[in-house]
Amino acid sequence: MRYDTASNNQVFNPIENLLQGKGQPFEQLIRNSFDMIVLLDSSGIQRYVSESCENILGYKPAELMDIFVIDQLIHPDDQEKARAGLKNIIENQTNGGTQYRHRHKDGGWVYLEAFGTNQLNNPEIQSVVLNVRDITERKRAEQALKESQARLHELNATKDRLFAIIGHDLRSPFNSIIGFSQLLAEQVKEKDYEGLDEYARIIQDSSKKAMDLLTTLLEWSRSQSGNIEFNPEYFDLVSIIQEATGLSQDSATQKSITLTQDLPHNLTVFADKAMINSILRNLLSNGIKFTHPGGEIIISTEKGSNELVVSVADNGTGIETEDLDKLFRIDTTQSTPGTQKESGTGLGLLLCKEFTETHGGRIWAESTPGKGSTFSFTIPANR
Repeated sequence: MRYDTASNNQVFNPIENLLQGKGQPFEQLIRNSFDMIVLLDSSGIQRYVSESCENILGYKPAELMDIFVIDQLIHPDDQEKARAGLKNIIENQTNGGTQYRHRHKDGGWVYLEAFGTNQLNNPEIQSVVLNVRDITERKRAEQALKESQARLHELNATKDRLFAIIGHDLRSPFNSIIGFSQLLAEQVKEKDYEGLDEYARIIQDSSKKAMDLLTTLLEWSRSQSGNIEFNPEYFDLVSIIQEATGLSQDSATQKSITLTQDLPHNLTVFADKAMINSILRNLLSNGIKFTHPGGEIIISTEKGSNELVVSVADNGTGIETEDLDKLFRIDTTQSTPGTQKESGTGLGLLLCKEFTETHGGRIWAESTPGKGSTFSFTIPANR
């Protein structure tokens, strides 16, 4: 028998009553069990907690008794599940179990698995008896396995994507180069010079496409293998934007697209110059691809308190809402032809995401079908 200090009334202690007459071996078994033995009343108040709680949770048994454990020590996200489990045991006079996170005395969380038996009507126990086991290591192993499976899925998707690009997108320009080179050689041999300038132009365009794709593939593969070093430095972002715009000017001119810059006179940033240049080139190339002849692309910047936003906006075809989330995912292989049937792989946008996140920034797209798209990325400021 013990006393409730608040009311000075005698309160039944079921575990002491249970241990009386059972002998020391039984008492030692309960008190030194590797798992915790917990007794709850019908309100969810802990009336007994075995000594093993100190090894598992850092608390002494006295610190865990006479408290509403679900409200006070169980993780907020797991409280509803724990209440439902206890209610089911009490109301249905049954056994049951659940998993939840319990506060450790050091402030962290411990994963526990509890299996309960309804002994409320047992005059010797008058409690819900819980056998509680620490499953933190198991949960960590399960989480590590999930992360490994997700990484394996991503690696397989990357491999499949790269093979698809090499097998289709890279072969296409080389087929054009080989085919028209052969025609060119045959006509020169026969001294038939009609159409040679057109063949030469096609060969040049196909060679440029192949080189651009190879460059992107190499950059992507290097980023995935960790062979690209992150070398941030201070430089003028406006100059880099102008440089990237200049490199894209020929492609824009061929489609009569205007490249407009809405920029300050200078803007110093601390970033990896090569990566930022690659992001800009890929976003400009993407904008040109999906902008109709005679359209416009605007490159602008906006400076916030903690980050700098760089945007590339076009007035082209736009993107359907359900396709926006697929733009920066390796496991999607959807590729939409450009306004002049230009092909693409989507790998450039993945590279943009990779390089942006390397800087601790973010990248996203906003679009209205038929009206155009805006791709924006951030560079953290105040480094």
